[in-house]
Amino acid sequence: MDENSYQLEQQLQTLQKQQREAETTLEALKREQNDQAWLEEDFSRICHEEQEAMAYLRDVWQSAKATSFGHYLEDVHEQEKANWRKQFQAKEEEMQTKLASCQKTMNQLENQQRSIRKELIQ
Repeated sequence: MDENSYQLEQQLQTLQKQQREAETTLEALKREQNDQAWLEEDFSRICHEEQEAMAYLRDVWQSAKATSFGHYLEDVHEQEKANWRKQFQAKEEEMQTKLASCQKTMNQLENQQRSIRKELIQ
């Protein structure tokens, strides 16, 4: 094996190692995305339960002060829900960006490996 072939083999091994690392990163990102989906599902369930509780309390509250407090709680609940949804959306966008970047890196590594293999065959 000549010096050029040896260097190409070394580059190929380095690229393969980088690809394994990128695959590991991609798997971790997919697990994190799955965890995020479960968290969003739990959040939706909790919001539904809170809405049921608020509906029950609306039926029970009779005085003007209690009704005002109920409206206050509903407003706070809606604000918090909106904040959580914004955080979920931001996290999802961040995850999509990371996934796309990782996938792009993997494609580049595969292309580089393909190119080196062609060079080795010639």
